[in-house]
Amino acid sequence: MFYIGYTTAAQTDEEGWRHAEGELTLGEATEGFQSDLHTWSMAEYEAQWRTAVARLLAGQTESALLTSYRGPEAAYHFLWPMWRVGTTVYLQERIVLTEDLAEPFDPGQPWTVVGERSTVNEDGVPVSEWEVPLGQLAPFMVDG
Repeated sequence: MFYIGYTTAAQTDEEGWRHAEGELTLGEATEGFQSDLHTWSMAEYEAQWRTAVARLLAGQTESALLTSYRGPEAAYHFLWPMWRVGTTVYLQERIVLTEDLAEPFDPGQPWTVVGERSTVNEDGVPVSEWEVPLGQLAPFMVDG
């Protein structure tokens, strides 16, 4: 099963951080996340997720689910790169450090920073990766 969505309404913590909590279901696994709501609304994230999934269903080989965009001046953002290999989609969680990017980060097209899929980090250590059959993404577009 594939699903991404919010589990809470927008909330503000004691330090003034406005955010919402969500979950990403990847087969049997469920991973939580927190979306920064300072710059983007929950609806903007949800629209981006639909665009990201639609890209893969339309035949693109790379996409990304942006789970926390901290604004144009932020040092980092959180996303889930997705690679379509045949009828399988591979996902990894990633922190994008803006200082490592050649161009400013574009939250409307986060897949531009995905690059090629690698199953090990720069030190040769395996990275956590999840796989989902491509067919499990289609119901999200209907039921989302």
